[in-house]
Amino acid sequence: MAAPRENVSLLFKLYCLAVMTLVAAAYTIALRYTRTSDRELYFSTTAVCITEVIKLLLSVGILAKETGSLGRFKASLRENVLGSPKELMKLSVPSLVYAVQNNMAFLALSNLDAAVYQVTYQLKIPCTALCTVLMLNRTLSKLQWISVFMLCGGVILVQWKPAQATKVVFLQVLEASTLLLWSSTQTTS
Repeated sequence: MAAPRENVSLLFKLYCLAVMTLVAAAYTIALRYTRTSDRELYFSTTAVCITEVIKLLLSVGILAKETGSLGRFKASLRENVLGSPKELMKLSVPSLVYAVQNNMAFLALSNLDAAVYQVTYQLKIPCTALCTVLMLNRTLSKLQWISVFMLCGGVILVQWKPAQATKVVFLQVLEASTLLLWSSTQTTS
């Protein structure tokens, strides 16, 4: 029997999309500003480590709230973290890659314009789509492939003549790609 599907309003979905877009843009701008200011630079590894510790604390807090009691919280940690070391090892590989990627993001933002970085960073989506198809044997709909190619086209346009890329073009490409990807995930889920 399939799990009941939750009905989430379109307004809430649009709210989540807007918040995620604003957070990503603010993160890039703030990171770029702090990496290019005249003040003494901080270690990017420290920033990545602190970010991951904050995520861990938030995750533990959410798990504690969802389990409801200390006994169930401990049982859940014991079962899902300590009870399955093989799964923990499987998860550690992408975690390490993610940490390296975040450190490379600091390096990239220290040397690239924020708009060029943000659009280029979106290349992770076509790479993920390709890996999903090749490694997981999943299929993507026509709309999903179109959105992936549009995203690649936007990246090519920005990289082709970055000095002439304006904020308007950047925002239009990013907005169109994000909306297409969002709508394509909604049609398949």
